[in-house]
Parts: sequence; structure tokens; C-alpha cells
Amino acid sequence: MDRMPARKLIPSTAIVLAALLMLWVAIPATGQPQGGGGAASKDAPLPARGVVIDIDSPEKGLYQIAVPDLRGGAAGKEGADVLRNDFKLVSLFKVLDPRSYLANAEKEGMNLDPKAWSSVGAQGVIKGEIRGGSVEMRLYELAKGGQASLTKTYPAGGQLRKSMHLFANEVLKVLTGKAGAFDSRITYAMKMGAERKDVFVADYDGHGAGRVSSGKGIAMLPNFGPGGVWYSRLTKTGMFITRSGMGEKPIVSSSGMDMAPTVCNGRIYFTSTRDGNSEIYSSNLSGGDVRRLTKNRSIDVSPTCGPGGKIAFVSNRQGGPQVFVMDADGGGAKRLTFRGDYNQTPAFCNDPENPMLAFTGRAGGMDVFTINLKTQQYTRITQGQGMNKDPAFSPDCRMIAFASSRGGIFIANPEGLNQNKVVSGAAETVRWSR
Repeated sequence: MDRMPARKLIPSTAIVLAALLMLWVAIPATGQPQGGGGAASKDAPLPARGVVIDIDSPEKGLYQIAVPDLRGGAAGKEGADVLRNDFKLVSLFKVLDPRSYLANAEKEGMNLDPKAWSSVGAQGVIKGEIRGGSVEMRLYELAKGGQASLTKTYPAGGQLRKSMHLFANEVLKVLTGKAGAFDSRITYAMKMGAERKDVFVADYDGHGAGRVSSGKGIAMLPNFGPGGVWYSRLTKTGMFITRSGMGEKPIVSSSGMDMAPTVCNGRIYFTSTRDGNSEIYSSNLSGGDVRRLTKNRSIDVSPTCGPGGKIAFVSNRQGGPQVFVMDADGGGAKRLTFRGDYNQTPAFCNDPENPMLAFTGRAGGMDVFTINLKTQQYTRITQGQGMNKDPAFSPDCRMIAFASSRGGIFIANPEGLNQNKVVSGAAETVRWSR
């Protein structure tokens, strides 16, 4: 693809946005090699979904857990509901219906009669009691009898939801050896009306969503980083990068379009058209010391921080858009995805034992896929469920969030099962962080 001419000031936001979408989303699949990237080849298609097994089926071997309402007043049900939802979303548990409980909760108090709970199929039971400004929580594993395996005390009151997430993290650590990520957050952009998008931050389960952009014009492509949430702000003359708490003062700007920031290695990585073509650049956290990292005639977009300081990005240098990875200084670029002809919006699971990459692929529609970077096994997360895109892994890699035309942000397990909506609305570009 020929180098694009340097951009002039454009009076219409709609025209600027159309140009952005051409660069960031609709990279043309030319079928020809680009800019020294090597010969194009026809790749195998992306996989279809296999036979989908109901997440509640016995074959999945889910851990059956009972979470009765916490003792100590009206807040007890709220606290238990937070735990039940955490255990449901992580797809490792079957949360037993409270209507099935046979135990005498009043008589038991914070203790446990293992026989009464075993009779309804429970393998684990959570007990909790709110007293004053604190809440005591206990996990009982019935295979170990009537002694609590885990006892923790946390703040209650306005901290109750956070305390329940922290306790759920500890429950996973006891049962699996690896803590959960229920205290994590997501950020995303949301269409709010004609020529209006805002950036939001919420708990991972969608609770407590708050706007971090100005509420004016179009803010999009957010990502977590030092100091808050970094995002792109579209204006009538172009696009610049800013972050929350800055009053939308530009941090990275130029005569071109600067967008899609991701922050790692002490630097900002972003896409820019400042030299005419769409390329990947980096700068320091103040927007200075700008360095161009990709240099070819292809379109390079969507930089993403990966393990070991690597940077993933999307390029059509070998035909249709594919996911590549390079060193932090732009060297050593190599291709990561070899199936499908239109792959974009990469996101890493940074688990050294099971490194995964999630991405959006076009296969009869836009859907979410993962690839195991060790085994090269591809898994299709969505199919026949509308348009699904912009995946993000939870910090513990047990869940995947993505935006869907079904009306919001959904969370699924890494096999694409147990899909649950956590945010409603025209959301996009979800990112996940502690």
C-alpha cells in the first residue's frame, strides 16, 4: 500500500472518525506482500466452535459451593450476592441455589454441620457475619470436616463489596493454589449519542461504573497506565492522547492522528499518522522523546503490551491484517497469527506457563479467538452470537471480556462457555487491569 499523504486539518468530526476507522479497524486485505514483509500465503481458516457443553453439566467437574446470606442484617444478602456472582463468572463453581439448603442456619451460626450441607451436594460452604464495622468470613471444605479452612476479617460498611471480592480471591487460592482477580477493574468506551463517546471505568463485574473522560465529543480506545486511564480524544482537527485527571490536556499530539495508547516499559506506545502512513511509535510518559518503531509501507496499528517487554501490533505487511510482535525498540518483528485473513485487536494473557493471545478475527462475522502461543492451538470463543470483538484477559487469565453487538460487555471462560453480560450499552475496546 502506498504511503498516505500527510493529513491536513479536517473540519468534520465525522470525516476524521471515518479515517480513523479505516486505519484502526478496516485494514484492507490486499492479498499482496507489503513493505518487505515476505511473500503472502493463503492461511488456514480460523476454527469453528466445537460441541458446546453446558457449563452446569457434571462433565465439567465444577466445584459445588453454597453461599448463604451473611449474618448481621440487610447487608448480609448484598455481601453473599457479590460472592455468588464472582463464583458464577469465573466458571469454576456451581453455586447452589439457597432454596435447596437444608441446614438450620440460625442454629449453626458461624459453625457448620457437614452432614446437612453434604446432603444437598455442597463441597464447600461460605459463612460470614457482619459485626459493627467488620465482617468475618469463613470457608469450609466438607472433605475436611467441620473446621474452617480459611478465616478472614475485612472492613464492612462501604467496603463490603471490595471485601467480598478479596475473600473470593482467597477462596480460589485455597482451592486452586492461585488467587483470583475479583478485585480488578475494566475500562471501556461507550457510545452515548451522535458524535459522542465517553470512557468509563468499572469493577470487573460492571459495578460502580464511572466516567473518566470529559463528557464532550468523542473519547475512545482506553487503556490502564500510570496515573489512571489513557485514551484518545477526537477533535475536528485530528486526534491526541491524554489520560484521566488531565482535563483532556494533550500528552501526545501532532499534525496527524495519535491514538490507541498502551503503557509499559516506562513508555507510551501508540499509533500515529504524523509521517503520513499509519505506524507504531513510542514516547516517554510526558509525550516527549518520540521514536518511530515501524518503518514500511504497510499499515501498522493497535500496539499492545506483552510479556517480556514485547509489543504486539496489527499489520497488513503480509497481506490481510495479522497480529505481529516486536521488541520494545521496534526490532525483531515476527508474526504470531497464521490462521484467518483478518485478525486484529490483540490482548495477552501473561501466564508464563500458559501464554495466550486473544484477538478479533473475521470468519463469517467478527468473533473472538485465542491462540496458545506454545502449542499454536486456536480456540473460537464466540460464534453465531452477533458481532464480538476487542477481547481482554482478566489478570489471572481465568476469564475473557469482550464487547458484543448483543448489547454490552460479556465475560466468558477461556473456552467461550458461561457467557454473562456485565455491562449494558454500546460498549467497545474493553481493557482489564488490577
